[in-house]
Amino acid sequence: MHIPMNNRLLHTLTLILTLNILNAQFQGNNLLEYQHGELPGDTATLSSLYDRASLSYKFNSVKLSANVEQFHTPYTDRNYVKLSGYTLNYKTKPIELNVGHFYETLGRGLLLRSFEIQGALLEDISYRSKQYFHRDIFGANIQYRNNNFTAKAIYGKPLNNLYPPIFGDTIRRTDIIEAAYLEYTIMRQTIGGAALRLTNRNGAATYGMFTLSGRLFPWMSYYTEYAQNVNDPAFALSKKSSSTLYSGFNIFANNWGLSLEYKNYNNFILGAGINEPPALVKEHTYKVLNRSTHVVQPISEQGIQAELYYSFANGSVLTLNNTIAINTLAKELLYREYFAEYSFTLNGKHDTKLFFDYAEDPFKLEVGRTSAGAYTDWQILSGSVVSANYEFQTFRRTGVSVFNHVFIAGYNYKSKFNISVVTESSTDGYIMKNNETQRFWFGANAGYKINSNNTVTVFGGQRRGGPACQAGVCYEVLDFAGVELRITSRF
Repeated sequence: MHIPMNNRLLHTLTLILTLNILNAQFQGNNLLEYQHGELPGDTATLSSLYDRASLSYKFNSVKLSANVEQFHTPYTDRNYVKLSGYTLNYKTKPIELNVGHFYETLGRGLLLRSFEIQGALLEDISYRSKQYFHRDIFGANIQYRNNNFTAKAIYGKPLNNLYPPIFGDTIRRTDIIEAAYLEYTIMRQTIGGAALRLTNRNGAATYGMFTLSGRLFPWMSYYTEYAQNVNDPAFALSKKSSSTLYSGFNIFANNWGLSLEYKNYNNFILGAGINEPPALVKEHTYKVLNRSTHVVQPISEQGIQAELYYSFANGSVLTLNNTIAINTLAKELLYREYFAEYSFTLNGKHDTKLFFDYAEDPFKLEVGRTSAGAYTDWQILSGSVVSANYEFQTFRRTGVSVFNHVFIAGYNYKSKFNISVVTESSTDGYIMKNNETQRFWFGANAGYKINSNNTVTVFGGQRRGGPACQAGVCYEVLDFAGVELRITSRF
């Protein structure tokens, strides 16, 4: 049978389109959070709905992605529906190109760090508008990587996430950056260098960065990074200079390991905060310690962090950590923290962690801050785990003793279903209401994993807020009393 030319062309185009669709990949995820309750400053309960949908399409070397973010409350000045991110990514060895919204970090973040903290939401007490916790760059970057050589070029406007999406980019993206980075590896040693030009309403400034890293011995690695304003006449690392230095060593052998880190930061907050130098403060999972963490001050901070761990023959692990940070602001402030943790397993199935921490924190006027606690997980049946966790903290502030307690009891079945109750109490006068002498919080969490792609979690009760740190970034969590529903999906 003879097929006309037009039909053959149509069939060919149809076949090509069909093959393209089959080869293409669609992926997405969604985070939905509904709250009904009270936040600090509210005079009545209210409802809010937050949703973030992300969709990506990949075909061969090209990937398109977009994020739609929205927030709804009874107050229209807090609400928005916004295309908060879109990216065209082209990747084929040895080149990768991003146009739109992307994430990029130079070195360890002395000059530039963008990030995304998955699942974390920000809600500022001033604007009361919720947003996803991230700091991206809008513009373009290109990377060339081949064997031992890497080159990057970046142009864009970093996000200032202190302002929620109810504001436009003229307020949220006031900095413009132009940056180039080169890196070369030889004999297991890597040498890198970067230049970054920052332009905003205050004018323009140029910064340079140098990195050196590698492995000196099979059991020892190191990393050093130095950056400064190239137009600064002040002596490098002097308190009047605009310069910063981070250096770290890691030593490991058999069943023990040691890390040593040093920082020296002087007048190094770039623009609206586009950089994020390493904090050199241990990031804790324990509530009383994470809430009490020291937040790095790049305007003036020197210090060290040392951590030693030892793994015993029975599988138990001892971790010791010491942090010292010296800040010279209106006066010299010395932060000190000593941490110890011992984790072990009983009968091969009962996990236990014990911790002790002592700190002096002049930033919070906390003297002799002592924290301790125990976390236990007990396997009682096949797939069933019961947990009981207790944390205690005390310190003196202006001569008054303060006590904090946290108790958590939970049950988990095959990572499919979990439930827990959290009880906290505090005698901290800074957070008391009216004539309280002690404040209590009681809440319950439940989670159900519907399948590998969908999870539902519910919270009800009262949740204590305060600072929280994740992936080296700290943010404020607001107190909440009410009901919260969160649904996460992948498709």
